[in-house]
Amino acid sequence: MSQQPAPPPPYRPYRQVRSATPHSRAVSCVRFSPCGRLLATASLDGTVALLSPSSLAVIAVLRGHTDGVSDLSWSTESYYICSASDDRTLRIWDIRPVLAGGGQGDPGDDRCVRTLKGHTNFVFSANFNPQTSSQIASGGFDCTVRIWDVKSGRCTRAIDAHSEPVTSVHFIRDGSIIVSGSHDGSCKIWDVKTGACLKTVIDDKKPAVSFSMFSPNGKFILVATLDHSLIAHSHLGWEASAIFL
Repeated sequence: MSQQPAPPPPYRPYRQVRSATPHSRAVSCVRFSPCGRLLATASLDGTVALLSPSSLAVIAVLRGHTDGVSDLSWSTESYYICSASDDRTLRIWDIRPVLAGGGQGDPGDDRCVRTLKGHTNFVFSANFNPQTSSQIASGGFDCTVRIWDVKSGRCTRAIDAHSEPVTSVHFIRDGSIIVSGSHDGSCKIWDVKTGACLKTVIDDKKPAVSFSMFSPNGKFILVATLDHSLIAHSHLGWEASAIFL
């Protein structure tokens, strides 16, 4: 007789074990560091908080933005974090002192090592190149995608990417191309070196794109739209492989 497969384990719903209130206004973004030792949160109060993932104790608060922070991105080695803000800037923060043992309650006022200026409206999204901590992509309500050299703080390429605000930017894992999503209902694929648009993924019947990103293996692009849909596009063929409502 053939052996029957083992039944699946019983469903155990997640339960809340801890909570924290590191901000005075709404939390807009939460990101674990790649090393797993820190949890970063961003808020409309203009600050970035660094917390212990195990206890949710606040280790440091990064201050400097003059308006709300919409997005965060960690460098691959967890040494730096980039914050995108409604004050039209991005800030690069050096987190190495915190990882080395910065004490609880560290004010973090001197952690900003670079302020990136160039966007003419709210900066809504930021993403470190996974291959190097010296390059960042950003997208904003000025409808542009910008690529930055972190060491110099210079915008190396400004792309008039969309006809409406850019809601997301994301590098593929080898850092060679970027996907951007926009309120104009499209996602576009950009060559990092040339700034050329390689492909436009668009459906005129779809509403605004709220989020887009490459899958970890780089084979798919996940797109979220404001009609409650998630669409998985094949990166190789660009067709919609699956739609989740």
